Amino acid sequence: MPSRPTVPWRRRALAAVFLAMPFAASAATAACADSPPAAFELSIASGAMRDGKESRIEVRAHADGCVAVHRPWFLRDAGDFELRLDAREWAALQSAVAPQELNKVDRQRLRAQTGNVWKDASADAVVYADPDADLYTLQWRDGDQSRQLVARSPQQAAQRQPKAAEVNRVAEAIGALRALAARPGKRVGAEGTP
Repeated sequence: MPSRPTVPWRRRALAAVFLAMPFAASAATAACADSPPAAFELSIASGAMRDGKESRIEVRAHADGCVAVHRPWFLRDAGDFELRLDAREWAALQSAVAPQELNKVDRQRLRAQTGNVWKDASADAVVYADPDADLYTLQWRDGDQSRQLVARSPQQAAQRQPKAAEVNRVAEAIGALRALAARPGKRVGAEGTP
């Protein structure tokens, strides 16, 4: 079967597109490129839109005060952003996340507290099912090691269980990092390359 001839300018255009693709991909990860490894990372996988990395909210906070934020395609201000924290803001973030306290969290108890939040509701409370709970992954550095906690909608669980230590500790850390995802920052990446 004979192939259709390709016009020479189309061939060059296709080559240019394929050559530019790696640059666009590397530009998207350029936020905080000169910073040390992230001290704290938060990834929020939407329960309703679990279709890969592009649909996650991601926050990476570095010790030099640089914060890289990825907002997924379904949010109004989607894209990759970089913002800077001053020394006072960085100290407040460290205090809120408190990695030394996160190291003490019992993972099994956290899983039970976030998994049973709807089962433990009182009879007079109105409870709505939450089958599409968001999945939160919190990572932090502990010396040379990387630590991680994973929980389903810990902030909602903390509201329903104010005396549950593990879920409230994790919800506080997640709340501090999640607040950074909503702050305005300098757009980095393909469409907003500075």
